[in-house]
Amino acid sequence: MKKRFLAALIAGCALGSGTAFADEAYQDRKIGYTIVGKNWAIYQTPDGKAECPNGLNDGPREQFDKLYPREGHHKFAASQLEREGEVWLPDSKGDDRGLPFYEPQGKIGIGLDLDGKNDAGDFTSADGKVAGIDNQIYRVFGCVGNYRGPDGSYRFFIQEYMKKFNYNRMLIEIADLDDMVNDPDVTVTVLRGRDALLLDSQGAFAAGGTQRVDMRWGKDLIKSTKGRVVDGVLTTDPIDITMPESLKRGSANLLIHDWRVQLRLTEEGAEGLMGGYLDIEKLYNNLAQNWTTHYRSYGREPLPSEYRAMIRNADAYPDASGRNTAISSGWEVKFKQVFIVHPPQAVASGTPATGGASVPARQ
Repeated sequence: MKKRFLAALIAGCALGSGTAFADEAYQDRKIGYTIVGKNWAIYQTPDGKAECPNGLNDGPREQFDKLYPREGHHKFAASQLEREGEVWLPDSKGDDRGLPFYEPQGKIGIGLDLDGKNDAGDFTSADGKVAGIDNQIYRVFGCVGNYRGPDGSYRFFIQEYMKKFNYNRMLIEIADLDDMVNDPDVTVTVLRGRDALLLDSQGAFAAGGTQRVDMRWGKDLIKSTKGRVVDGVLTTDPIDITMPESLKRGSANLLIHDWRVQLRLTEEGAEGLMGGYLDIEKLYNNLAQNWTTHYRSYGREPLPSEYRAMIRNADAYPDASGRNTAISSGWEVKFKQVFIVHPPQAVASGTPATGGASVPARQ
């Protein structure tokens, strides 16, 4: 009798908790999410031969051995120092001294149509339903082991840094939301959180945590745009944002022009695509600063070769000479629902301050 009563009590509590969560996640026409997964949108076949028929690219160590054969006698300044100088100051017009760099082949890709056109260099989704995909960074990273799944070093470290460091908390808050399935007019705000992510007992990211808005170092990152929800998918209008990055042990912000998302929403999370244009010089500097050549060797990532590939495939924001300075990019992203807590609103003198939580705070 006692066992049956206890089992019923546990089941009732579990059901009650689920219902309470569903009621709390979406309140006051708002819901918040935090990013928990972000990888470059890389189209892959099981064996990689369709997109990378020549195989994957050599990394720093392999390239170094070809440039400076071990049987030769090379001075430090004319070998290691010279090569490291090329990492930091690559020549956009050079050919990396004859070292090959393989770009993905074919027309299939993953990402968003950023310019509303279907140009010759654009991609088409694997199912053929989406054409005009702008994701030229795929030409750069697609045959580099660092970015390919499931074992690429980038994919491993991005998840580790999400858990370890609080400076990379990109939040999105959807307001004026009347219906999570269909709503023609919503407001989407990008913010930066400052709290640890909620993990379950197995170390996986979980919904329901609290994120306080970073108003000290993240105030300038707050940007809003309009969007719409159709059949449960949120699509936003393009806007320039600065995204808190999570690639190194320290603060790094990445400027994205014409940023937008296409996310399938639930009360526990959101998942889909993010896209925009990245300034090549700033992106490359970010890559070079994040990890040393030693770490780039894990995923066989040759930075000078990548820089030249970025220049070749740049497709937006031409300078005065007509040379494109930015490259279209796409990410596959995952978010978990969070309760976003805003700082207290400014009030008149003598009036008690009130908290600014968009939904009830919940740890």
